[in-house]
Amino acid sequence: GGLMTLNEIKELLAGRITYFLEPYLQQLHHFSVDNAGNRLRVIGSTDDTTSGQYVLIRVYISEETRKMYISNTNLPDFMRHHGVGRKLVKIVYKAATELRYELFITPMTMAFYESMKKRGALQCEKPHMLKVVNSTMLD
Repeated sequence: GGLMTLNEIKELLAGRITYFLEPYLQQLHHFSVDNAGNRLRVIGSTDDTTSGQYVLIRVYISEETRKMYISNTNLPDFMRHHGVGRKLVKIVYKAATELRYELFITPMTMAFYESMKKRGALQCEKPHMLKVVNSTMLD
């Protein structure tokens, strides 16, 4: 098969992420996918206020280096502690692997960083960046 275009990659990711989030969607007030440029942002809101708006996941895609970066997972309370962040990483990792991309996480919180490190994500030269590899436990 030929190489996928950036738009096809973003569509693939958006489709799989949306499908996975399906059970939570009816509890969200609003849900949207913003895929401008090299970024894919999945946004959910719990109400009409700005504080009720969450970037559920943000993925940056570098075609030149064949790398993807998950740079944000921010979940509303009702979605927390169900392994949603970890499963989102798994979905993106599976797609990245199929596309022969490497996947990195630049975690926002220390807790997520420590949790992913314990699960076998590899530390990089850059601080606060982890590489997801086959042995990373994402289930």
